Amino acid sequence: MSENTENVIKLVDDLFQEALVQKASDIHIEPMRRECLVRFRVDGLLLSQANLPLSLHQGIVARIKIMANVRTDEQRRPQDGRIDLSMSGVSLRVSTMPTLYGEKLALRVINESQVNFSLSELGLSVTHQNIIMRNLEKSYGLIAVCGPTGSGKTTTLYSLLSHYSGKSLNVSTLEDPIERAVHGVNQTQINPNAELGFASGLRALLRQDPDVLMVGEIRDLETMRMATNAALTGHVVLTTLHTNDASSAFTRFIEMKVEEFVVSSVVNLIIAQRLVRRVCMACKVEAKLDESMLAKVSARADILNVLEQAGVKVEELKYRTFLRGQGCGDCRMTGYSGRVGVYELLEMNQELQSLLYNQRSASLNLGKVGTNSLIHDAVTKVLDGTTTFSEIMRAITYK
Repeated sequence: MSENTENVIKLVDDLFQEALVQKASDIHIEPMRRECLVRFRVDGLLLSQANLPLSLHQGIVARIKIMANVRTDEQRRPQDGRIDLSMSGVSLRVSTMPTLYGEKLALRVINESQVNFSLSELGLSVTHQNIIMRNLEKSYGLIAVCGPTGSGKTTTLYSLLSHYSGKSLNVSTLEDPIERAVHGVNQTQINPNAELGFASGLRALLRQDPDVLMVGEIRDLETMRMATNAALTGHVVLTTLHTNDASSAFTRFIEMKVEEFVVSSVVNLIIAQRLVRRVCMACKVEAKLDESMLAKVSARADILNVLEQAGVKVEELKYRTFLRGQGCGDCRMTGYSGRVGVYELLEMNQELQSLLYNQRSASLNLGKVGTNSLIHDAVTKVLDGTTTFSEIMRAITYK
């Protein structure tokens, strides 16, 4: 083994180790005209880590490809692989993509020890936990977790799935990809090359005597119809949808040609969510809002409405203190450490069924059907010191 090869191996190992130390969720290795950029996604933000000489890029890519068991001589097509690191319970999902200056690598860090998050650890309130548990105990129906990419849907889905682990039930999944192994659950990886997609896989799983089905994502009309039919015929179905809020999920069902009476019959619960950064507990301090943030908060009627419900008047904001992080070594001077979910739950009830029958799902008034909005949960977490106004404004935006 040449000295240069040994240096590349050590460099890659050091990158992986540093990503774990910083608790990164993703590693990006990006070739540019004159350099190779290495960036980590930490607490949802992509942070620069190193600018390496471009001459090292090809060696780094080759080393990671070998570890991921993908073709090293294929540079024109995207490839996917997986690396199981020596440290227990940590793996990397590898994706390659050809770009102008070479292949870009994106590696998702998957920590198997973080599979069984409890609902409280995810950031769900006691009220929300009770609603979810009530619906998980139902013998049939559909539960959908909604939000944009990177909002924590998969983690929530695994937490819901773990509720059934160890019970006398046949629990099966269709995932693309399988991110974490769940004990007692039959997990299947989608494989388009083998003609195993979500729709075809779901059709096959329905012949496997299932009790609970988890469909990683509903992407097309056929999968949507099969999932709703499965929920209608005595199965529990867990899935995800890419919608901005809970009410938009019903619009998506109807846009995919699922009749309103079917939607009202099969959907038990919609969970919409975002992730916000937690205030660093090592450097937290109480401080008043600066003038800029005070102006931004004062301009948001939705935030002011929640504050008023909590007994905080607008004129009191300038005098009130809130928790924030000053910045320290533990949080890399950001003032934040870790993330927590903010949630909006929409449970099927008679009023919601009536709205669906009247084809008014696109304009559901959540306040009238027994739930609180994302911004309500977010502001509540500001008031209890979990996060900050600037963070919820960054994470929760509306058109």
